[in-house]
Amino acid sequence: MDIEAEIRNLKLRVDALERHLRPGSTVSGRRRMRAQRRRMNIPAQTCTPAEDLQTDITTTSMNVTEMTTRLRTLQAELSQDISAVNDEIAGMRRQANDHFSKLRAQIGDQHTSVYRRLTDLTILLERLLKKTDP
Repeated sequence: MDIEAEIRNLKLRVDALERHLRPGSTVSGRRRMRAQRRRMNIPAQTCTPAEDLQTDITTTSMNVTEMTTRLRTLQAELSQDISAVNDEIAGMRRQANDHFSKLRAQIGDQHTSVYRRLTDLTILLERLLKKTDP
């Protein structure tokens, strides 16, 4: 039988005992308690001794402490990993921003150059058209 079931059974037995010891309890209350105990099938011989329970409680407490320590360690590692990823993302943003700034400048220069050439061509076409007009 596992520890949780034994603890549950002990709680049920203590509750039954407390109901029995309340002031004003009658013989019919005792009979009711016995009937409940029979239905629950909780023989006292199968209960774990107090020393074993204390050992189990100590072991469980140590396991909980160990797991808490592991969780804190994992949390710290995860925080460091997330911080590193954030730094990488910030670096990539800066690098992309630098590239985009250079591209914008180049595109602006090319746009100006193309615009000037088109203006020159427009002027040239207008001159040629004026020469051909009688």
